[in-house]
Amino acid sequence: MSEMSKTKEKLIDAAIEYFNTEGTERISVKKLIKIADVGYGTFYNHFDSVEEVQIEALNKTVRNVLIEFKLGVKNEKDYVYIIYLALLRGINLLANSPSINWLLKDVKMVIQVFKEISQPNMENNFLNAVKAKQIQNTDIDDLMQFKDARHYMQWAAIGAVEQVVNGELSEKEAFAKLAKNVTVVDIPNEQRDQIIDRILNETFHWETKDNDDR
Repeated sequence: MSEMSKTKEKLIDAAIEYFNTEGTERISVKKLIKIADVGYGTFYNHFDSVEEVQIEALNKTVRNVLIEFKLGVKNEKDYVYIIYLALLRGINLLANSPSINWLLKDVKMVIQVFKEISQPNMENNFLNAVKAKQIQNTDIDDLMQFKDARHYMQWAAIGAVEQVVNGELSEKEAFAKLAKNVTVVDIPNEQRDQIIDRILNETFHWETKDNDDR
């Protein structure tokens, strides 16, 4: 990695550090270069704006979570379950971000990052589910519908995150409500409910306590 690339990565990591510790408001260039220990002009050698480094930081965070998530389900053969579990993981990731308040003010950025990073993986899980005959009677149009549904689902998931952040529902309650009211995958309700119940009864290392216990 070149020195320029290392410095850019240092700035991205500094933004992530800020988001994970003091992300109650948008970061400024002044705060960022202090954490990264670089000069003011150095920032603009790599980024045109604070918004640009915010997107890069969120991209890297989601990418790292996706890698961890994929490792956690590498032995799972129920691909529809993986698609639903990813929905809960996304709610969990955002609801527990110290930066969630300003992220909710820039929902389009969040949606774009998840669309670019996680959607290809979910489409692959959809295709694997079709091959394993876990989704019946599908054709290419169904994949296109799934892509459209994923985009809508990402917007709907933001509403679920807001309910968690506002203390109205726990993460799993928000997940269950969303999964039952919006079509994640076109499968029979019985199959869907069995998957939801399985997820609700499992404990994951990345889970936090329900809001009532916080």
